[in-house]
Amino acid sequence: MTLTRTLAWLGTGALLLTVVLALAGMALHPGQGYGWASYFDAWLWQIVRFSVLQAGLSAGFSVMLALPFAWVLSQQPFRGQWLLAGFLNLAFVLPVLAVVLGIVALFGRQGWWPLAGTIYGLPGILLAHVALNWPFAVRLLWERLNQVPPHHRRLANILGLTAFQRLHRIEWPILKAAMGPVFVLIALLCFSSFTVVLTLGGGPANTNLEVAVYQALKYDFDSRGAALYATLHGVMALGLMALLGRHRVGSMEVVAQPTRSVLQRATGVQCGAIIVLLLSLLAPYLALTQRALRSRWQWPEMLNEAVITSLGIAGFSALVAVLLALSRCVSADSARRRSVWLDFGVLVLPAMVLTTGLFLLCLRLGWARQATWPLIIWINALMAMPLILQPIKARIAAARNQYQRLTRVLGLSRWVALRVIYWPVLWPVLVWALALSAVLSLGDMGVAALIGQLDFVTLPLLIFRAMGSYQMGLAAQLMVALLVVCATLLGLAEWARGRGHA
Repeated sequence: MTLTRTLAWLGTGALLLTVVLALAGMALHPGQGYGWASYFDAWLWQIVRFSVLQAGLSAGFSVMLALPFAWVLSQQPFRGQWLLAGFLNLAFVLPVLAVVLGIVALFGRQGWWPLAGTIYGLPGILLAHVALNWPFAVRLLWERLNQVPPHHRRLANILGLTAFQRLHRIEWPILKAAMGPVFVLIALLCFSSFTVVLTLGGGPANTNLEVAVYQALKYDFDSRGAALYATLHGVMALGLMALLGRHRVGSMEVVAQPTRSVLQRATGVQCGAIIVLLLSLLAPYLALTQRALRSRWQWPEMLNEAVITSLGIAGFSALVAVLLALSRCVSADSARRRSVWLDFGVLVLPAMVLTTGLFLLCLRLGWARQATWPLIIWINALMAMPLILQPIKARIAAARNQYQRLTRVLGLSRWVALRVIYWPVLWPVLVWALALSAVLSLGDMGVAALIGQLDFVTLPLLIFRAMGSYQMGLAAQLMVALLVVCATLLGLAEWARGRGHA
């Protein structure tokens, strides 16, 4: 068995074993809990209704807001569109807690534009979800519209069609076909939202299934209830995944930049759309930064420990995520087709479902404290893998097509070819993947909040605790520091990608 095949089988086996162990943990959970019938009450159906309602509304608002911006941006290629597309991508991977704090700084009682009512509850949840997923929807719909064949646009110009006639005849069918999959994908992300609902829910009336799992384990010590909520969440998430079917909804790659000969200045309408888009996306971060700067700096007692823990987990998670992605990329074509659903990672079974099952299994075996770091690292790696998989796969495929015949002609061994030919091609995308995975791990709070013991602290957990004690200035300062670290890593990622393209 070759090294690549061994790596492929190890990666696939690890992913399958994770699912099996998570299911076993939910079946063999410790503790008796209450009678099964007592869980199927009005409270459970309220949680399910709210989970579906907030996910549907969040996805609907995100897609509706994204439609006009995606259409305007696609009207003609313009200079710097790759930079805007990259910014839309980065807005999707920044820490969720940063958006939550920014929404509070914008619309809270002491914010820039205080809401008439409270920011906590369904309004705050919808605002945060739209702020998180609106740029993602713009990015996906813009990419689909850029796939309109050039000869269709030339024919429309020859026929003298107006912009709205082109929309009706050419672009609306594409948008109509893309809206459904994009809506379902964003609804799936919002359905599995934990940090937003936990921090902005405002009470038991606004609880989704992920928060119910957290409350059952951390507050009620009800393992049976946590297993039931996690199982129900997983089944409903799989149902949403089935709705996606075989539709392609796009990728996280930057929109392809046209050849320099066709690049033009953005039109007035495009400039207006870009300005509105950027101001809307930056407003939460600007409000957050202002709140951090106007507060007296504080140095929490556990800050050093939180920084070391967060950086350690992020580093190991990034390394594991890249190794997992590589194992999926080198799989044989037949094996990949049989297990392609594993490429979706925690979209198939959400992170909280896998985390709950594995944590319950560790509780059953008495390993809960010892397994804290390994579980957080593994789940964070699973969350990052779907986002880095396609770019790594594309770079490996391109390198194979370009150099495989050359290595055979020269008679190079596998290791010499890897060191001399393939490594210079692959290292930029691997550095990019490591940095992006580290940023995703740094910003995660849900897994650490569920698994971590009382003496376990990361930067997001420290920020959440500051929010819980109404130290919003301290929370804003810590979040700005976290964003600086994330921005540094993302800058490294873009530098590596730029070197790779060069």
